[in-house]
Amino acid sequence: MKTIRKARLTPRAALLRTTMAGLAASALAAAFSPAAQALKPASDAKQQATATAVAPPDVRTVMQSIYQVDGQGKDSYEVANGSVATYWYGHAFELNGTRYFTGFTWDTRERYGKPGEDDAGPDTQVNLAEATYTLTGSTPDKPWQFRGMTNTIGNFGAYEKPEFVDPKRKPVEYRTPAGKLVLAVPTDGFDNGTSFTGYALFVFNPGPRDEVKDKVWTYVGSVNTGSDNSAACADGDVMPCVSSQGELSFAAHGGSDMPRISIKVSGTTITGPGKTRQLGAADTVTYHYDAAGKKYASQ
Repeated sequence: MKTIRKARLTPRAALLRTTMAGLAASALAAAFSPAAQALKPASDAKQQATATAVAPPDVRTVMQSIYQVDGQGKDSYEVANGSVATYWYGHAFELNGTRYFTGFTWDTRERYGKPGEDDAGPDTQVNLAEATYTLTGSTPDKPWQFRGMTNTIGNFGAYEKPEFVDPKRKPVEYRTPAGKLVLAVPTDGFDNGTSFTGYALFVFNPGPRDEVKDKVWTYVGSVNTGSDNSAACADGDVMPCVSSQGELSFAAHGGSDMPRISIKVSGTTITGPGKTRQLGAADTVTYHYDAAGKKYASQ
């Protein structure tokens, strides 16, 4: 007959077993305690609130509000005499206790010339338009109320193309003392082997204002924040390879209601044939609002 001996635990092993058993019991007790169970409804409620968040007006609604032409849900279509309108960007925000949503679009020139007479060049920009809504609807099925639209808030881009929205970065907002919203929409592009990043700048002025001189939304210029010439430098054989990035920030500017804009840059830049240097604090670029030109200009 074979005798089976019970293993004798050392004091250290016994202490470890006792400790682990205690921890397991504590974990089970905590998992099923009233406090732990109370966390579940809160988490579920948060998820439900997120799931039932009010969706903004869709592309079809925005486009029809501006152009009075139903594109059947398309985000780009002809609206008049060869002019093509395209949805550009949508932004929801809060200002002075009111929730807003604005949809921005761009459209090309109407065509009246013969083939070849309307060719686009570097100075051929596109028109910007907008439609704005407020979350003040009276019924759950129509929570957004149309506030108004402007069919021209400025021109930007080149070769009859807009500045393209950069989806990898978030917009930046600034609320002025007088109750305006300054919005910086991240953009990117590519030209002659160099990719670049920047922001398109807009001002929302719900009033009071001069209805003749001042629009609700106005495009107030664009700023560059970085570039990368890796597609053109051929690993340094053609030119030095450089890359830079910039961070945009707003700050109050003296007695002006409009903020100052600073672009803090980092990376490298070309200083001469075959030469580069690191960018630093001394390379920060500052822009101020030119009230006469209604655009941001570098200082």
